[in-house]
Amino acid sequence: MKIDYVARKVTINDQVRQLTEKKLAKVRKYFNNILDIRVEISQERHLFVADLSIKGKDFDIKSTSQDKDLTTAIQDAVDKLEIQAQRAKARLKRPKRGTEPKAERGWSEDVLEPESVASGEPVIVTRSTIPIKPMTIEEAMMQLEESSNEFIVFLNASNDRVNVLYRRRDKNMGLITPEL
Repeated sequence: MKIDYVARKVTINDQVRQLTEKKLAKVRKYFNNILDIRVEISQERHLFVADLSIKGKDFDIKSTSQDKDLTTAIQDAVDKLEIQAQRAKARLKRPKRGTEPKAERGWSEDVLEPESVASGEPVIVTRSTIPIKPMTIEEAMMQLEESSNEFIVFLNASNDRVNVLYRRRDKNMGLITPEL
């Protein structure tokens, strides 16, 4: 990851560079196609100002933070940048207008017996097929937060097992890992 540093009235030492690279690695996990990262650090009277910007193919995010301590200013700016990265990734994953949600999800739904709903017995009324995609737990959490579904079935990239992530009533998430 190549980072362009610009310093005004401040000298940037190796410790600050290492801290910045370490913190920006958290933001890098949201995007694969980052084109340019720019870190501008300046000192205005008694405050350090950290301006960070990341440009990519489909996104452009920026953040600014001021503090008396240089490292705190950088950490605050990176935290703000991470929040913007989450929002930008969610925007990129949203379906375009005019597309049908079921076609985009890839789910097919069939009604088996329309009359069985009125009989009172529990009967399978609909059947759905769900494509299982490999992803990390964090990616599955982001995808579940974006959707209106109550659960997501995915192939855990860390252990190659099918997992189910579901939304609990207390607004938290639950993870089911079946054992065979």
